[in-house]
Amino acid sequence: MSELNNKVEEELDLDGGAGVKLAPIKGPDLRRTVPKDMFGKRPWVFTVKFLFAILLIAIGFTAIAFAQIIGGWGWLLAIPGIFVAGVMYGYLVELQHECLHEHAYNSRRLNRWFGVMSGIFQFSSFSHYKYAHLRHHAFLGTSQNKEFFNYKFRNLDSWWGFFKAMVNLGRFKEVVSCTARSLFGRDIPEVTRPRDMKRIKAEYRLFFFALVAIAAISIVTGQYWLIIAWVAPALLVGEATHFMIELPEHFGLNTQTDPNVLTNTRTIDASVFAQWLTNYNNFHTAHHYHQGVPMVNAKRLDQMSREKFEVVEPSYWTFYRKVIKGQYDSYAEVDERTCMTR
Repeated sequence: MSELNNKVEEELDLDGGAGVKLAPIKGPDLRRTVPKDMFGKRPWVFTVKFLFAILLIAIGFTAIAFAQIIGGWGWLLAIPGIFVAGVMYGYLVELQHECLHEHAYNSRRLNRWFGVMSGIFQFSSFSHYKYAHLRHHAFLGTSQNKEFFNYKFRNLDSWWGFFKAMVNLGRFKEVVSCTARSLFGRDIPEVTRPRDMKRIKAEYRLFFFALVAIAAISIVTGQYWLIIAWVAPALLVGEATHFMIELPEHFGLNTQTDPNVLTNTRTIDASVFAQWLTNYNNFHTAHHYHQGVPMVNAKRLDQMSREKFEVVEPSYWTFYRKVIKGQYDSYAEVDERTCMTR
């Protein structure tokens, strides 16, 4: 590990508020003058968002359960159930992102608990995501930048190429690898802090034993909808949903050698629905501009700082169409502008 990485481990404030470590920008830097009220959290808003997502997942599970009970053509009921649950799985990963920045609650314990619960459906370790993602913020625009969700960001300039990347399940190979390491007492690669290592391994073990328990209950009771309701939405819909949310953040931009969040990060002028579904992730430049500002206030920060942001798209669909038409430079197999390796 480099000297700078060691400094991050020991000194830098990566998940704080007003004093958090900020990624580099070019030009006048007024981020330390952001009004103090911008850092206020609204726990009740997060709680409502979380419970609403759980409610929709419960409705999806109910549809899948009825599909098994009815049998025959009744299994068609499982299709909307899997879709709704899967979309919410992807949405919950965005709520997990809010927790890892300590934006949801004033209590770190609550942030971790809700963060773990938000990620369990999609097999996303809260502590592992937090460890990697906070360093993504600190090192964005430098050769040390890495992403936790290493999605397939190459050969997207066709409908078929885009679809294959969207449904690519390569991330789960890493989930399986980390789970196996956790079960057999081996360390998780690139994690150096003992406390984080312990938490990360505990969460991967939680995934394993929860999945085994659900599978066992399904087999013993014959209620196979239980395991289907958890796994099918994650594989068939949840991963694709989160891919679609993550792709616009930095795609086609230089995240490795352009130390300027004003040009290496993208903002989307999204609809109200898309703002909700992405949990304000469409204001991604504002989020990287000052990640200490809670996501619930990202829209306000965007309004205050928008004139500085250089990469803005009018909608998500406009962005996706440009990607499919090849209007953004396609990453080569080895490209110094991105840390994505698939």
